[in-house]
Amino acid sequence: MSDAYFGSQPSPAEIEERVKDFPSWLEIDLDNLRFNLEQIRERVGVEVLPCVKTNAYGHGLVPVVAYLMRRGVRRVLVAKLWEALQLREAGLDLGIINLDPVFMDAQYEEVVRRGITQAIYTREHGRGVSEAARRLGREAEVFVKVDTGLGRVGVRHEKAADLVECISELPGVVVEGIFSTFSEDRELDAVQLERILGVDRELRKRGIEVETRSLASSNAVFHLPESYLDAVRPGLALYGLYPESEDRGAGLELRQVLSFKARLEHVKVVEAGDSLTYSRRFVAPGRMRVGTVHVGYSDGYPRGLTRRGLVKVEGVLKHVLGTVSVNHHVVDLEGLDVGPGDVVELVSLEGELSLERVSETAGISPYQFCVGLNLLTPRVYYEGGAPVALSEPRLVGG
Repeated sequence: MSDAYFGSQPSPAEIEERVKDFPSWLEIDLDNLRFNLEQIRERVGVEVLPCVKTNAYGHGLVPVVAYLMRRGVRRVLVAKLWEALQLREAGLDLGIINLDPVFMDAQYEEVVRRGITQAIYTREHGRGVSEAARRLGREAEVFVKVDTGLGRVGVRHEKAADLVECISELPGVVVEGIFSTFSEDRELDAVQLERILGVDRELRKRGIEVETRSLASSNAVFHLPESYLDAVRPGLALYGLYPESEDRGAGLELRQVLSFKARLEHVKVVEAGDSLTYSRRFVAPGRMRVGTVHVGYSDGYPRGLTRRGLVKVEGVLKHVLGTVSVNHHVVDLEGLDVGPGDVVELVSLEGELSLERVSETAGISPYQFCVGLNLLTPRVYYEGGAPVALSEPRLVGG
């Protein structure tokens, strides 16, 4: 079904023509995504179960998952039910584990009907899945979330074996896996690992074997090989980003997947003393050329880049002048022969404008940058240097 997705896309020439109309867009390098997946697989030696929550960390949910399917990924995790439904609506038939809580009978039925594996951690959740399975005459898989110490959600580890045994006895329900989330505190992480293994040992004593035990997300992929168990759940690392600076020394090479481009909307000359943007945050020291870019923090270009950011125009690094507002920012164009429609690079795949460097300049984490990218910004997907897919907003009611 993933080939059907890519086969339905416009031709490379058509995509390139449509990009000419975009005031801003994101470019996603699928070759780098493949490289990161292969690097993680080689390192862990177990199933890689990608976390594709929050629109695949801003990279575009459906195209990313369709591509991962082509690379042999058989299951993904999402954080919202609508993400799971979006994947099904796109015709993608891989396994989907939904971490979003469901509350209504209709939601339980939707999960079961669509073949979505639901994360649960109470008897009430289990009964909701079971009753929906009974009504629909189907079997449903669940993952049981165990709280081993993070303290957000999950059945407490001391009670987890009892819950799993109870759920496994419900009609129409198969406990496919147990999973937990590290606190990312080294001392507590070791305790959490022993706790999840203790739950598994107790289940085996009772004659219950679950297929998948999972604890490791990106941080543990870097630092805790003993926690790989049956499946790891990389998030940001899959997209070529190191969540913490210490991760770079973990011996795992990654390549950034996303870059951010825009076009100059307006170019003009200002005189000495002219002020630009809100609060007169920039006052021209002399006569100079400036350009307005129709991208602001509503698009995910951080406000923290006000008077601090850099962009690349014609291969030259130029300063962001004054305020990054909701929809605009202004850049220095002195010495450049450019005009409206010419391309400005806001985030590059590497170098001074890498996503990590830009995030650091803005005073935010790469996580915040990625999840803050606007869903409506077009995304163009490249493989072998050629555009192979395009995700762009559709007019509603038009």
